Amino acid sequence: MAPNLPKILTFLLCCLSLVSSAQEVWRESFNMPEKGVWGDDTTSEIISDFDGITSWTLEYSAVELSNSDDYAKTVATSGGRFECRDINAEVIWTSELIDISANKNITVTLEASETGSGANEATKYLKAFSKLDNGEEILFETKGENAGNWGTDTATQTGLNGNILQIVVYMNNHYASDKVILDEVVVSGEEKNPVFIESGDLLINEVLFNPVPDGEDFVEIYNYSEKKIPLNKLYLASRDKENELTQVYSLTSEKITFEPNSYLALTNDTNGVFPWFYVECPDCFLQMEKFPSFNNDEDVVVLLNKELEIIDEFAYTEELHLPVFHDREGVSLERISFEAPTNDPDNWHSASSFAGYATPGYKNSQADIQGNEKVSVTFEPESFSPNNDGYHDNYSIHFELDKPGYLCTIKVFDSAGRLVNTLARNIVIGTSETVDWDGTNENGQRQNLGVYVVLVELYDLKGNIKQFKDGVVLTDVLE
Repeated sequence: MAPNLPKILTFLLCCLSLVSSAQEVWRESFNMPEKGVWGDDTTSEIISDFDGITSWTLEYSAVELSNSDDYAKTVATSGGRFECRDINAEVIWTSELIDISANKNITVTLEASETGSGANEATKYLKAFSKLDNGEEILFETKGENAGNWGTDTATQTGLNGNILQIVVYMNNHYASDKVILDEVVVSGEEKNPVFIESGDLLINEVLFNPVPDGEDFVEIYNYSEKKIPLNKLYLASRDKENELTQVYSLTSEKITFEPNSYLALTNDTNGVFPWFYVECPDCFLQMEKFPSFNNDEDVVVLLNKELEIIDEFAYTEELHLPVFHDREGVSLERISFEAPTNDPDNWHSASSFAGYATPGYKNSQADIQGNEKVSVTFEPESFSPNNDGYHDNYSIHFELDKPGYLCTIKVFDSAGRLVNTLARNIVIGTSETVDWDGTNENGQRQNLGVYVVLVELYDLKGNIKQFKDGVVLTDVLE
């Protein structure tokens, strides 16, 4: 039998005894070995090591440990567990304060076992208690007290309701050849106000699947519902060549709420995203512990709820990018409309060049502008003074477009018709953009006062061309 099989079977039996709506709130599996106390082979001192342990504490002031074989510590056996061997007194294992305020009808289970032939119930035992809202310790209702030769039992306490829970376990073992073992401490309960995450509540909104060298992929999702969605109930995955789900990874184990009408960028490492793009909202990122490895040419992004039901799914290919991008590294695909189907090829577009080729964590540069039926290009002000006094320091060109897919060229000429600056040359532009001119030429040199002419040309891949022209006065002081 596989070493972890008895442990897994015990846990599954515990899960089957719980109501179907129960969810895990807290767990301690003791998977960090050699944490606790043990004796020294040459001195009478007690050696302790609790580095990295934050979820529980141990009281051991009364124990006597003569050598390294006398201990109360975690071990690697069976995937990790806490053992007591020849400690000659009682230790008290206490969990951290566990927040159960969002749950009801709490159930606590733990595995209590022993090995060896020692049968003295006064010197070999494991007793489990629950402590609710800093009240008194209450012995588990089922198998809470285990002493002598009891073998293996699952101690259980059900029906707890409150805000803060603590689990306290008293353990003793005077026998050098025996062990008293604590394992798999699990707290579960029903949600007080469960949130049901359904298809369409969340949408895949932007994907960077071919990052620059040393960069990282990201997937942006949008909360299209009015629900406050717990992120620890979501998974990100891909599909294999047989179209089966693969690399199914939890977004987070933390209780983080995803607010309605919000954006969230998911990635493996923000250090592979932040240096390359404008990040309007650093808090709108979630760095996942494990992130699916999406292919650079084509793959499938799948967003799942806790029941592994599909919330949204996007099968992408690099051919969805605008053909003008011969080098597609570092260019994301953006969703155009929330209303249109996710896998409609016409609902995706390369991010705007002006936006830095991606918009992780905020509104897409190619987002559909509701009500825009024609191209609008406006210019302001009529005169500007780039003297950094805070008033009309820049000349601005505003674009409100009827669709994504336009390329843009912007040129500035002086009154004699000489080219002064090219603000954009065949640049992919977003549906709502603003381009500024600071009154300099292409070398960054401040231009003379006078009248300048700005020419804007928009064209799409079908050959449609739209041109706009404006005159502006560059002056020094505006009153």
